Amino acid sequence: MNKFFSFLESKLLPPLNKVANTKVVRGIMNASLTAVPFTIVASIFLILNNLPQIFPFAADFFNNTILRFSAFYSLGNTMALGSIAIYYSLAVGYYYVEEYRKAGEEKLNSFTGAILSLFAFLMTIPSIIWSKGVATGVSIAVKENTGTVNGTALANGWITRFGGVGIFISIVVGILAVQLYRMCVNRNLTIKMPDGVPEGVSRSFASLVPSIIIAFTMIIIITVLGFLGTDLHALLSAPFGFVKHLTDSWLGLMIILLLIHLLWIVGVHGTAIIKNSFVNPILLVALTENINGSHNIFAGDFINMWVFIGGAGGTLGLVLLMNFRAKSQQLKVLGHTAILPAIFNINEPVIFGAPIVYNPYLIIPFLVNPLVSASLAYFAIKIGIVSAVNSAIAWILPVGIGAWLGTSGNFPAVILAFVNLALSVIIYYPFFKLYDQKLLAEEK
Repeated sequence: MNKFFSFLESKLLPPLNKVANTKVVRGIMNASLTAVPFTIVASIFLILNNLPQIFPFAADFFNNTILRFSAFYSLGNTMALGSIAIYYSLAVGYYYVEEYRKAGEEKLNSFTGAILSLFAFLMTIPSIIWSKGVATGVSIAVKENTGTVNGTALANGWITRFGGVGIFISIVVGILAVQLYRMCVNRNLTIKMPDGVPEGVSRSFASLVPSIIIAFTMIIIITVLGFLGTDLHALLSAPFGFVKHLTDSWLGLMIILLLIHLLWIVGVHGTAIIKNSFVNPILLVALTENINGSHNIFAGDFINMWVFIGGAGGTLGLVLLMNFRAKSQQLKVLGHTAILPAIFNINEPVIFGAPIVYNPYLIIPFLVNPLVSASLAYFAIKIGIVSAVNSAIAWILPVGIGAWLGTSGNFPAVILAFVNLALSVIIYYPFFKLYDQKLLAEEK
């Protein structure tokens, strides 16, 4: 076991920590967290539209009352989730610049970084190609509020690339915009106003040269791609699609969960490093596709609904064992203390209090339980027993409630959540029993 921990600390942890602590990854992670409230707000209004499916016995009532106002309140969904790439773009620019400011580049302004990032992203929205000797926006006949007008793709009357499909591009061009902005500031390629000029005026002129450089850079990229008959979104959709397909496979899901929990058992926040930094943007894109009728299995809050029941490792089952089966005083007291946080998927008291970190008795079920729960959920959705995730939820929702809301009232999804909870109790029990006996002997 010591050799195993030594391997994790020497081989797995250093490269992952190195990547996770780069400025760009920390900027993306913080941007991802910034986008979370918008996904939840959007889902509130999406759930309203799905009330007839959630409560079919009252479908006529909802159709004749609240759904008559759908066009009004659906704006909340359109402007939150349907515009999520805009928020990503602003957040990436802001937090990426913040990382450089913390590293000593205090001349940079985070708000300017956010605006420049958004500017670069907006330039990628129209699809313009070279056709018959002239630059022209791609046009596809609009039917039922869906199509492409002068290069701008529309879906249900709203700009498609503002939604989840634009997240990847917003990150890429946001990084580019910040680097061009840094180059201008660090090489003094900015307009400096005299002392006494209001700060807002100085800031606007300071961003003028970076704005021009970003504009010309984006125009050059767009022009080259336009001559090739494509654009940035189409060009980068292939590698992004490959990554998304990999994460949507059973093997990809197993690798992601294994990495998250291997980091946790050596005391590192695996959820923040792996899921929040790298996986969340992909899950959000998959969620928006599901809302529009796709069937992505690993999407939205799949992990929070069926795997992280009680937190990483699915430790609510372990906490229940502590409360009802523990004989050692240590685990009894810890169980009473941890039960309320565990109900709301907060399990740091258990991970560091039991502890699970560096504990050879508990790391095996901590690693195995998520893999079993995720596999069961994955194949239940794949064969159609359980509905795919089609609404964002708050990660703190108790077991079953999140699954109910995240699948728009799919009852098998709730059953699956409680089955996974029962499995976690079974998986943890023999290891918990051994550890409890050891602690009891020590107390005696």
